[in-house]
Amino acid sequence: MSVVERMRPLLGTFVTIRAEGAAASAQVESAVESAFRAIARVDGLMSFHRRSSDIGRLNCARPGSILRVHGWTYQVLREALRLWQWSGGVFDCNVGASLMRFGQLPKNTPGKSVRRFPYGEAICLRNDRSVKLNARVALDLGGIAKGFAVDQAVEVLQAHGMKSGLVNAGGDLRTFGAASQPVWLRCPDDPYQAQLIGTLTNGAIATSASYFTDTNRPGGAASSAIVNARRERIVTITNSVSVIARNCLLADGLTKIAILHGRLPMRLARYAQARVVTL
Repeated sequence: MSVVERMRPLLGTFVTIRAEGAAASAQVESAVESAFRAIARVDGLMSFHRRSSDIGRLNCARPGSILRVHGWTYQVLREALRLWQWSGGVFDCNVGASLMRFGQLPKNTPGKSVRRFPYGEAICLRNDRSVKLNARVALDLGGIAKGFAVDQAVEVLQAHGMKSGLVNAGGDLRTFGAASQPVWLRCPDDPYQAQLIGTLTNGAIATSASYFTDTNRPGGAASSAIVNARRERIVTITNSVSVIARNCLLADGLTKIAILHGRLPMRLARYAQARVVTL
């Protein structure tokens, strides 16, 4: 068996990919390279910062516009819609304007209408993989696209015949194969220390926290990049919330729901085969 492990800066963090296969080392290396390309492709399609990306084009379009997007983008938008519906609107991707206003995103999007429409009301996903805009939007898929990128990388590795491996994008982790991966989480009160919470086999985990954000609120609470869409306010976090789920897209998105809602709605927990770990 050949094992290859590589790390690269992608998605605004460092991404580690490890793969083990029965093929020659060069073939395993090729599989890892293909997995990195898949992650870069997701970033190019769904980046808030690029006006040429699918998300950039949607954010620049006028109400009533119909835009065709890549199949991956459509898949993420569809899953985001499911999370919005099943969380009662708690999970909302149409919060870019709030993130820009609070300095969490650069102000690189055209002016928005005064009224912010909830995600599920602002867009309509059509069967031909196109998106109709019912209102001006400022979509940000930062709370879900990183997990999707991890999933795509895992699918590439498996398609290349890898027997086991992992993809770790700044704490969004997914493993596959028989090998178990120890999972360490940073301690919220001392992020330079980590706590072993167990092992992960054929699953995913994602964590939301504010480890390295300036803390200037009572109780050590730190501002995050998570928006309470109903109040249009950035939430503060004093602990870390992790979700273990069947894939990384769901784990990534559900951490935000767990923080905003205080728990996971039963329907979503069953759908994602998810459980919450809080430190």
